[in-house]
Amino acid sequence: MIFSALAGACLLGSGGRAGAPPILNDPYAIFAAARTRWETARYPAQLSYTVGVTVSRRGVTSQAHYHSYYDSLVNRINVTAVSDEEIAHPYTPHGINVFFSPFGAHIPLSSPEHTFDYLGVPVLAPNYSFGISTYVPHSPDANSAELVAEIRREFCDPPPIRKPAPHSGLKIIASIDVIRRSYIITLNGVTALNGHRDYDLTLRPIRDPGRYRLRQLWIDTGSFATDKLVSQGNFTQGGMTGVRWTVLFRAVDGVQYVASEHTEQPFVVTRRAYDWATVAFADITSNRIPPIMQISDFAVNEQSGVPPLTEP
Repeated sequence: MIFSALAGACLLGSGGRAGAPPILNDPYAIFAAARTRWETARYPAQLSYTVGVTVSRRGVTSQAHYHSYYDSLVNRINVTAVSDEEIAHPYTPHGINVFFSPFGAHIPLSSPEHTFDYLGVPVLAPNYSFGISTYVPHSPDANSAELVAEIRREFCDPPPIRKPAPHSGLKIIASIDVIRRSYIITLNGVTALNGHRDYDLTLRPIRDPGRYRLRQLWIDTGSFATDKLVSQGNFTQGGMTGVRWTVLFRAVDGVQYVASEHTEQPFVVTRRAYDWATVAFADITSNRIPPIMQISDFAVNEQSGVPPLTEP
């Protein structure tokens, strides 16, 4: 585990148990360590998983399940755009135009039909960090310098201090590093969650609250894994961007994935009002993406379909 340089100066003690990790009291060091946990995670090259969408409308609950694939080397999501429920009832028009895309060309395999996917076809990756970290492609061709540079660009981290060459005759009088933070972070304390202790952080955006949506984080005191968060707004379209969502995470084979995203607040998507909604990830497994999925794509009928459900 790599820790922020801030962490070394922010220890309270051993936490009262022999062998227990030291407890930090600097919320920015805790956030930095959680971010590092995301950045250093090594996901399987290709994943398969199921995204379940559950909504309540006027007290009636409905569900749709979509089979998806994720390529972590190129950050690409492939999704079977017709849900299990629509496949089971083929009389329901699916409203998705399916394309065969050899060599970049789009050859239609279906005609436009009217549909209603509750929140839109979910084009979602199970390792999304909600802005805690940036996506860094862990390909064999990416060297460490390129990864560090990408992370610094995303989070406005200061570059390392440039020291004068030996025997140059120049002396350093002072050095100033300017960090443009996105949040004011407060540590509320340590709380019990999922059978272990978590840091409870409150985040207040300094600028652009529509982009910096995090409002609360629960970080494992031992591993710095993100266990839970609250986001003010979610996804990129519709009324979902203005309501509060609670997100739960879980570990699969030692790395973090989204377990569920849930809101209790009512919202409207494409003139359809919902009482609440849940988006859940299940059956996450290291699997090769089928060739047909890699060369196929889909497009939504703009006149009748809901735009795809995507994260920023």
